[in-house]
Amino acid sequence: MDRLIKAEYRKIFTTKLWWALLIPAAALSLGFTWGGAALGLVGDLQREVGGVFPLALPAFAQGINFATVFALILGGTSVTGEIRHKTITTSYLTGPTRGAVLTAKLIVYTTIGALYGVVCMIAATLGALLGNNFPDPGDWFALAGTGALAMVLWTLFGVGLGALIGNQVGTIVGGIVYVLVVEPVIAIVLRTNDAGEVPPFLPNTSGGQMVSAHSLDLLVDNLPFASRREQQGARDGFESIFGLSDKLAWWGSGLIFAFYVLAFAVVGYLVARQRDIT
Repeated sequence: MDRLIKAEYRKIFTTKLWWALLIPAAALSLGFTWGGAALGLVGDLQREVGGVFPLALPAFAQGINFATVFALILGGTSVTGEIRHKTITTSYLTGPTRGAVLTAKLIVYTTIGALYGVVCMIAATLGALLGNNFPDPGDWFALAGTGALAMVLWTLFGVGLGALIGNQVGTIVGGIVYVLVVEPVIAIVLRTNDAGEVPPFLPNTSGGQMVSAHSLDLLVDNLPFASRREQQGARDGFESIFGLSDKLAWWGSGLIFAFYVLAFAVVGYLVARQRDIT
């Protein structure tokens, strides 16, 4: 297994793709957070909440949710890239089993997803500092941990999706179209037909709400309120603004998305085990 893991790292770091995808992911995290932090200092907002508005928290969450698309793409190329370049045959034949090769990929891409999460967190921290509106450090790094976990899960989701589909263009285009177009349309249709409780159980929504719901909880906790009723009213308002009216607890969304990741990994393995590689 050690040799398979080392081989996977070589495959990643001897190409330019990993950092070519990391740069826009980090840029999105920095840009969203910087803009949110600066917006939170607007005088009207400060007067409305009676203090600095920690908008960097939900802005960071939005940036991370967009950045996870690049983690999905990277994970999607783990198997499909080898199929495209005809190196998957060598990988399977030199490994003890196909399962061992896929397991090594999952282990390695877990660490790469974590790397993406850490870099995006550093970029977002810089954005909050540049915006001169850095939230409570404990809350900030708690949200950063959730964002890093989301990066890991989306990367692994891409690995499973690529193993399942087997075609690089189909995996990348299909994954992006589903995340940015198909599921949002499905969610809108469900909500307009009184089935708003269903979208939080879909893959993209659960993966995104894991970070967004956590950021909203921290945002509300950081605002000064005179009463619990006032706090709940603000929470309801923010949930409506950020499209989180039917959200689950952030950890609940995380568990649902982790289930999808596991399911795609298992099904992808079962399909890859039978795929013709000649």
